[in-house]
Amino acid sequence: MMVSKDTATMRETGEASGKRPGIGWPIAISLATIFLAAFVAGYLDGTAGAGHPIMPTPLGAGLVVLAGAVAMGLYLRRVGAFWRDWSRRKRLYWASLIGAGLIGALAATLLHSGRVEVGGDPFFSNSALSPTIAIILALLWIGGLAVTAFFYQRVIDDHEERAYLWAGLAGFYAFIIPAPAWWALARASILPPVDAMLLVLFAVIANAAVYFWLKFR
Repeated sequence: MMVSKDTATMRETGEASGKRPGIGWPIAISLATIFLAAFVAGYLDGTAGAGHPIMPTPLGAGLVVLAGAVAMGLYLRRVGAFWRDWSRRKRLYWASLIGAGLIGALAATLLHSGRVEVGGDPFFSNSALSPTIAIILALLWIGGLAVTAFFYQRVIDDHEERAYLWAGLAGFYAFIIPAPAWWALARASILPPVDAMLLVLFAVIANAAVYFWLKFR
């Protein structure tokens, strides 16, 4: 009787401390931070271009990101019991996936707001970008994705690693095979000039198709 009572008490305590938090607030905080940082960066670049600088664009966007990080930290502290129940491997796994997703969302928002020329496709055109937005995008792509990919590969299991590696090979082939052919045909004016981002998109689609097929089949 005593064992049953103690077990029930422990179960109730665990459920109370490990209650699954909603994902609404993290999503809202992340999206608000991304859009506000992009808006502030575009606004400050515009005022600087008009000859009325308010503050350096990286500083303004950085303050918004810092405020978003503080807000996310306060939320995670409030629901910390749930996250502490996760293993370190599980936390790193989901942090790397969410981090990569946030980097992609932030990059898309910056591409849309950082164009010097209005109109056209912001993602697959070669229209001019503001220097600050271009530097931020380069740092996000090189630094952010490299870090998230490093931690992701360290914590995945053998099954997911197999899918990840074969998907990477498929993406490599999807880029390395058509790229020289397009380059040669473009030099003969048979095809338009090589569009690197279209090749990257083709490689990403091949990568994702192989990854999800091997992971979930």
